Amino acid sequence: MTNETGAVGEPQAQGEAPATEETPTASAGATTAPGETGDVGAGDPGEAPEQGAGTLSPFAGIPVSDFVRDGVAAVLLLVSFALPWDFSHRASDKIEVVLLTILSLLSLALPYLARTGVLPATWTVHTTRQVRLAANAPYVLLVAVYLVVDVVGGGDLSDGWGGIGSAAALGLAGALLAAQPRQSELGPEDLDRAVTGQWLRILLVLAAVLAVGVVLTVVLTVVGGGLGALDVLVVIASAAFVAALAGLPALGTWRRAESDRLALVGLGIILAAAFVLGSGDNGILTLEGTHLGRFGLVLVPALAAVASSPAVHRAMKPAPAVQTWVAVGVRGLDLVVVVGAYLAIAGVLRLAGGDRGVHVVLALVVGLLVVGVALVARRSLARDAVTGRQLALGAAGAIAVLGIVLLVVTANRVAFGGGVEHLLLAFGLPLLVVYALTVPQEVRAYFSENRPAPTAPGGPGTRAYVWEPAPQRAPRPKPAPTAPAAAPGAAAGWGAGAPGGATEGVPVQTVEPERSGYAARPGLTPVDSQTTAVMPAYTDEAHAAPAGSPQQGYAPQGYAAQGQGQQGYAQQGYAQQGYAAQGQAQQGYTQQGQEQQGYAQQGQAQQGYAPQGHGQQGYAPAEQAQQAYAPQAPAAQPGFTAEQALDPSTPLEVLAQIVQDAPHLRPQVAANPSTYPALLDWLGNLGDPAVDAALRSRRG
Repeated sequence: MTNETGAVGEPQAQGEAPATEETPTASAGATTAPGETGDVGAGDPGEAPEQGAGTLSPFAGIPVSDFVRDGVAAVLLLVSFALPWDFSHRASDKIEVVLLTILSLLSLALPYLARTGVLPATWTVHTTRQVRLAANAPYVLLVAVYLVVDVVGGGDLSDGWGGIGSAAALGLAGALLAAQPRQSELGPEDLDRAVTGQWLRILLVLAAVLAVGVVLTVVLTVVGGGLGALDVLVVIASAAFVAALAGLPALGTWRRAESDRLALVGLGIILAAAFVLGSGDNGILTLEGTHLGRFGLVLVPALAAVASSPAVHRAMKPAPAVQTWVAVGVRGLDLVVVVGAYLAIAGVLRLAGGDRGVHVVLALVVGLLVVGVALVARRSLARDAVTGRQLALGAAGAIAVLGIVLLVVTANRVAFGGGVEHLLLAFGLPLLVVYALTVPQEVRAYFSENRPAPTAPGGPGTRAYVWEPAPQRAPRPKPAPTAPAAAPGAAAGWGAGAPGGATEGVPVQTVEPERSGYAARPGLTPVDSQTTAVMPAYTDEAHAAPAGSPQQGYAPQGYAAQGQGQQGYAQQGYAQQGYAAQGQAQQGYTQQGQEQQGYAQQGQAQQGYAPQGHGQQGYAPAEQAQQAYAPQAPAAQPGFTAEQALDPSTPLEVLAQIVQDAPHLRPQVAANPSTYPALLDWLGNLGDPAVDAALRSRRG
């Protein structure tokens, strides 16, 4: 990546005054990245001063980022005086801390003194960088000493020693900011690689110290004794939380990912603010220790300070600005998932350990909700930034609301350091996501030009949230009306021929069905088989067989021989399958001389079964049966097969014929996806186990 500004303050010859403008060589090799802050007090490129170089400000050429870095370092060092340094002391109570803090503050003035000519003429930029680094090294060593004291102290806090407070965290971050080289002090990258490697190694060492501290915390806390199995699991969960929260962005920074570097800087700023807000409240992180169950978050601001160094920044892989900031938003949602998962796991463990209270239950519920919301938003944003940006911003707002609720309810109910995760959810991480997706100028310009395209009404993507008319279902077929009572001399049903062509009326039998829709089941006695099952037809059109052909399709409502009037059984779409010999009873048919509803006695015309030109006992001549049909029906269908019963393309009328004429194929019709609902209802009322199994397979 290119430098933000050109290098200034190069070594000068002895006897010369401090340089007030860049040398031609440095200016020619320096570029300003688009969107970066320019030098303070610098004129337009190529514009020469009218009265010579002496009229320029000695601070010309210093970018705004250097001033900001110096100011933040000074604030962190000064604020640390009011915060706890260890378990029993504030930073202002320890003289060694006060002296080293003053030394770090004085190191911030070195570049300004060099530009005003106060320092010796032999003073160079390299001298400034080395002296600044040496002036802040003692502060870093002091923090390391107190960390060792905490480890070897055995966790006994009665003497006032032990633990690492938030003052050490902020003071260490301020000292590292003061020690790092400024943007204006960096030379060309190909000629000044050593400083980049140096600060990358500092980042690696600090991350290693954090990792070792996390592991030591688990070991020392467990070995210290007095903890149950659930307490040990809580300590392990806390260690995993710290390792994931700090390790994800730190590892990405080491891999030269600019998005992870920015995420690490943002996380450090959030935690530093949490330390300041918790200066008077033990519910927010003020103290950590290797014997206190959790350690590591106090080192995250220091990691962020190193990551913000210009030397580390220019070591990152170049990437488009929009892509980088979207990746920052994705990483922020990853960290939200880490915090939410830790809250949920810790809540479960506390409930299992007997801890009760609304704060425990609420932490568990909020943790689960946060994880779900963040995962959905992260997936959407990573897949398509244009369409996922709105969802990510909405998810950040929802997470912030949940975090605020949790923060309010659990106030003053958590131990040392237990409230920092609540602040991360309520303010820190949602603000990081919103900032990354809305504040940078490149991001605003990109999303203003690339807005999500509106979904076309009626498209597949809108069916989940846009009202549409319900899909039209096939109309339920109307049952055919029952045959009225036969008038004298009219054919009204299944009739029996009387001698001399006389018509004898038979009253309609009223019976109670044994099972709805089950007519004349084989094996039943004539009395037991009396039922009024009516199979629903798909159409109202009547079908009949021509003269001399056996009928396998629909039976018209009411058959009668010519000249006979019988008040018989009006069967909706039924034709019995098979032929009954004279004096013999088909299975489920009427025995000779017995009455059965819907079936002919001896001497009655069997439905469409009479051979042409023959008048046997119990059969109506075909010429007589033909007169009962109106209108003329098409020819009978051939025998049916299982493939035809299962084929979804089989016409619905044919499916109705199959269940009527081929009872053994009813399970296949029940399994056919094209079978209409009325016919399925009819089949379900039969009580046939095979048919019921086929219907259950449709629902399964």
